[in-house]
Amino acid sequence: MATVAPKLQTRWRAASPVRRAFAGQLSRWTLSIVLFFVIWEIIGQSGVTVAIVPPSEVLPDLAREIAEGELLSATLGTLQLAAVGFVISAAIGLAVGLLMGLSRPWNDVLDPLVSAMLSAPIAMFIPVIAVYLGLEFKAKVVGVVLFTVFIIIINTATGIREVPGSGIETARAFQTSRRRLYTNVIFPFASPYIITGLRLAVGRAVEGAILFELFLRAENLGLIIRNATGSFDLSELLGAVFFITIIAAGAMGLARIVEWRLLRWKSY
Repeated sequence: MATVAPKLQTRWRAASPVRRAFAGQLSRWTLSIVLFFVIWEIIGQSGVTVAIVPPSEVLPDLAREIAEGELLSATLGTLQLAAVGFVISAAIGLAVGLLMGLSRPWNDVLDPLVSAMLSAPIAMFIPVIAVYLGLEFKAKVVGVVLFTVFIIIINTATGIREVPGSGIETARAFQTSRRRLYTNVIFPFASPYIITGLRLAVGRAVEGAILFELFLRAENLGLIIRNATGSFDLSELLGAVFFITIIAAGAMGLARIVEWRLLRWKSY
């Protein structure tokens, strides 16, 4: 028992910088959210524009819609679409990014295409997707993949290329096997880039799912937004937008926590 306590104290001290950083980040997030609601309420109550309904009116309507269950059901449908698209994007993005990072010829071939697709507005592909794949779930999954996969590819390839050559040469000098070279040198150095790309892709997957639910066959959260827009129900519209923002921010927050957990070794 005497030897266990010092070990626990050492681990606590080692983890304390990470805990303090997380607490500081959480306090700043809380402050920004409070300021957002205060500014929103002031603008909404001022009557400067009828398009902005104050949160004192929007949030009760949003709570009622959540209690009725329709909004939650729509959210689950949208998140299912986003999750399927994200998993496919992660599989493709990690494989292609790894290929580009390890092979200069493949990088020279694929990098212009990936960069062009990342900068291109994906919404312009909606008519093409609709013509060839229809308007249902499969077409929307393809849209989500197009929305997310390229940022994973670029971050993965960049992380692999940023591995210091000295580390690779040192591993080879000790006659490290190819498998250990990847698991002990390349992937640990590249992991911050790769995990950041996956985290950013989570938010883009939710965004892409809502976009394609709006512009293909409207359903789930896309249908709720379209109905609120068509009926000029500003309170419902703002409530839906606010709820979607919470969902996207929550997904990004969970991905951030996973990122911190996976990369906490960097703080030791």
